[in-house]
Amino acid sequence: MRRAGTGRAARALLLLLALGARGAAGGCGVAEFACRGGACVRLDAYCDGEPQCADGSDEPAGCSVCNRTYYGRAGVAYGVTLRGAPRAPFLCHLTFTAGGGAHGDLVQLAFDEFRVGRYEPGALDGCPDGYMQLSELGRPFTGGSWCGSADGAALYYSETATVTVSVKLFRARLGEPFGFRLRYKFLAQRDAIVRFGAVGAPLERGAVAPGTYCTRTYEECHRKRCRLQSPNYPGMYPRNVTCYWSLRQKDIPTCKHAMISVRQDHSHKMQIKRSISMASLNKTGRVVRAWRECTGERDRLIFYDGASTDDPVLIEYCGGDWLPRVTSRGPEMLVAFHSSPFSAPPRPAAPAAPLRGFELDVDVVFADSDSLDYAREARRCEFHVKASSSEEETNMTTIGGRGRRGRLHAPTHTLPPNTTCTWTFHGRPGDLVWIYFSSFTHYSLVEQKRVESGERDEETSGTPSPRPSLQALGARVGGACAVELRLWDGGEGGEGEAGARALGRYCDAAPALCARAALANATRSPRPCAPPDGYVSESPLLAIAATSVPGTATHPLTFSLHYEFVDARLEGTLLPPTEAGRMRVEPPECSRRLTAPGVFASPRNALWFGRGGARRLRCLYRIQTDGGRVELKLHAASFGRSPRCTTRADPLTGQLVCTPEQLEVGEMRPSETPLTEDEDDEFLRTPYLRIYESPWPGYRVPVACICDNASAPLTLISGGPALELELTAATLLAAEDHRHVHFHGEWIRASAPPCASRLRLPPPGGSVHLVFPYSGNKMSECGEAPFLLEAHGNRSVFLRVWGEELAMDAAAEPHCVTSNRVLVYDAYTARLLKAVCPGEEEGRTVQVFTEEWWARGGGRAAAAAALLVVWAAQEPGRAHFSWMEVWREAGVSGVAGLAGNGSTCRHACAALGACMPGALWCDGRADCPGGGDERGACGAGARLLAALAAPAAAGAAAAAAAGAALLLLAALLLRRRARARAGARDKRLLGGPPARRLTDELLFDASRASSTTSS
Repeated sequence: MRRAGTGRAARALLLLLALGARGAAGGCGVAEFACRGGACVRLDAYCDGEPQCADGSDEPAGCSVCNRTYYGRAGVAYGVTLRGAPRAPFLCHLTFTAGGGAHGDLVQLAFDEFRVGRYEPGALDGCPDGYMQLSELGRPFTGGSWCGSADGAALYYSETATVTVSVKLFRARLGEPFGFRLRYKFLAQRDAIVRFGAVGAPLERGAVAPGTYCTRTYEECHRKRCRLQSPNYPGMYPRNVTCYWSLRQKDIPTCKHAMISVRQDHSHKMQIKRSISMASLNKTGRVVRAWRECTGERDRLIFYDGASTDDPVLIEYCGGDWLPRVTSRGPEMLVAFHSSPFSAPPRPAAPAAPLRGFELDVDVVFADSDSLDYAREARRCEFHVKASSSEEETNMTTIGGRGRRGRLHAPTHTLPPNTTCTWTFHGRPGDLVWIYFSSFTHYSLVEQKRVESGERDEETSGTPSPRPSLQALGARVGGACAVELRLWDGGEGGEGEAGARALGRYCDAAPALCARAALANATRSPRPCAPPDGYVSESPLLAIAATSVPGTATHPLTFSLHYEFVDARLEGTLLPPTEAGRMRVEPPECSRRLTAPGVFASPRNALWFGRGGARRLRCLYRIQTDGGRVELKLHAASFGRSPRCTTRADPLTGQLVCTPEQLEVGEMRPSETPLTEDEDDEFLRTPYLRIYESPWPGYRVPVACICDNASAPLTLISGGPALELELTAATLLAAEDHRHVHFHGEWIRASAPPCASRLRLPPPGGSVHLVFPYSGNKMSECGEAPFLLEAHGNRSVFLRVWGEELAMDAAAEPHCVTSNRVLVYDAYTARLLKAVCPGEEEGRTVQVFTEEWWARGGGRAAAAAALLVVWAAQEPGRAHFSWMEVWREAGVSGVAGLAGNGSTCRHACAALGACMPGALWCDGRADCPGGGDERGACGAGARLLAALAAPAAAGAAAAAAAGAALLLLAALLLRRRARARAGARDKRLLGGPPARRLTDELLFDASRASSTTSS
């Protein structure tokens, strides 16, 4: 009961208080005026010039709207007018209070007419005759003033519930009109979504610093929708106000770096004094007013790259259609706003943009803490890119390998004026630095002039666009450059130091570009960039310096730069072209000689592959010992991402050969220039590695060919002192480099007999017997090292091998009782001419001439005719071959259009239709098929003379012995004269002279007397 009585007493007390309050106001609400007759009218009806009360009590004589407090209901528009020209001095205070609840929380003022005094821009006292001032309850008084005249409505929204408008007039000038009319409205805070945001998505406006009008602190804007709003936004802001907005990001993820970014892209949210009318008139482009245009009367925003005013200024902004992005270097930014003490109310903007003031969007940009997107130090813009080892790149599965190549951009953050940023690329010993720009753009937001692209155009023009010379560019640098770009090679101390070499200098111009690189994506692979599109250093160090005089806030600088540390190290020493034979190495530096045993690898220079713009590659590695054999271990090899070739064992030779897959017509990619005249290379459009036995420079025979990624590891032992490895890619793919086409292995030196000198058989010819196992046969113990059969001058080589010729194009297993082979190669091209299944000496023979005998082998005029013979033995067996140099008699040819070599034919081989050396005539062996060289006059004396002919050339003693032998044999020769004449008739051929007589020429011609035999 007591509790119920207490409740009734409280309600009664509240009722009495309400009745008392209403009675004090004449029974009207706080937003109403009580007439004397008890009626209630709107509060703004008082002294408005029109009686609203029936008794006229709202229009008493001498009334004034000044010095009164006005209330109203939320959402209802009211009006106040100062009628007539007041007498100076004049002072009027109008106070508007939002009572909360139904009476609103904020005050909106709309100045429909404003003519108060006059405004003098730039004067110390900008409002000498009078002004209007605004002050809010609970906020410091700024002291700023409005004066002059304005057309259209100027809006003002209070920050608090009470705002006071004070109109002061010191003097009234003749002809200077006075007018002051405003509308006011009270708003609920929940309806002020432009300032505070929607209920479900509020805006973060920062925490107001105590004792300040508008200084605020913002933190953790990565989670909130932070907005920097001008005071009293979205209405006109007070005069003579200074605001500091401190932006700070404390919560930074691990391994990240935070940067604060502020921008505004919409012109209707960038209404700063003196920029509104300018923005509405300028329809040709977006304009920014900054730096020198920010005179004393202009309101301005100042952005500091840090937390205090001592930090570098990024931009001083005083108006425009938009605010370009301004980004701090670190996690703190200070934004200062200053408004001038005096001004006229802003003129109206476009009808669709009634807002005043400005609102800036705040973002937090995170970058990797170890990235090159930001400068590490506050006042030093330096970037250092250091290369990792090429071995780390090879072992990594990610594309490129961190530290060997990548892409970098201009700094993400804004650069203050007069800032120079340097990028220094530090390679490892043996590295080169290759860079190219896929884009480079800089332009002024104040002066609408964009730098054109400097890319050379190979697609539409037959010749590349000329690059500006260093002298011409340097002349421009002497003047005023907004952006200057410099590149130099070498010089550890920087540009201008000893060893530094200028690569380019550009004043307000773009460097060489490879813009097509920017078009690359998952479905498009443009033509790769080549060194002419960029820059390649000659040392492991390359540096770039970019200087921005106006700063990048008003003169943006953006570029995309691709860099790569190119491993230019090469194995061994350069192999002279004379030792590379007829093979054309591309590039020439890829012809190498390796003499120190150990690990070796193919070139790792990306510029030599498709990704570096190269179209083809052919490298030659000659592994050579002073004596002995080469034992090669190939650990790994790769021939592209998806090689279209298979490595298999050739049943004909027993060697590994490359078998390319059949390409469709649409897949054929013919090479522009053939790498070689070898017929075998014409169809190998996929990369491959060929290994050759090469006892002598310029002569070699194939040992193996590898073209797939599954053939390694592989072990080979040479028969002679040298092996040659030839890596060939006739058509390089744009996406492939040394990570996709490569090989690496190691080699050691093994002891062996001096095969190179033993197997180079000098002319005029001889006979060789081969066995396996070797069993002391010195001609066989060199294994598969080739025999070199070389003729004199322009003579040809004729070879006979005892056995059966095997079909070269047989796909099935060849018909041969043994796996042993005698392989005959053209010494000029290393092309396989014959594969012979060895047989007995009484059996059939396979005959081979060098190519020029048949008027083939063009381009060999300077090379001596030669054949290479390989004894490829796999099981016990024997083989036999004989050879000799042959030629055609002068003026006589067995082939249409082919003349003889100018020599006389004193010894003819009728079976071949050729001339043969006299040293082989009657030497006891049948060198001419059919044995015609061993008939007739070839008795015991002739054989003895032939045997003595070679020693005769040794010296005088040998000559005397030969003379004595000649006297001894004279009698024997006389007895066999008749038989000698019969033999001479058999030896005649092609109208040549009769058989050669035994003269001093035969006895002492040592060059024709050598022959090679083996047992």
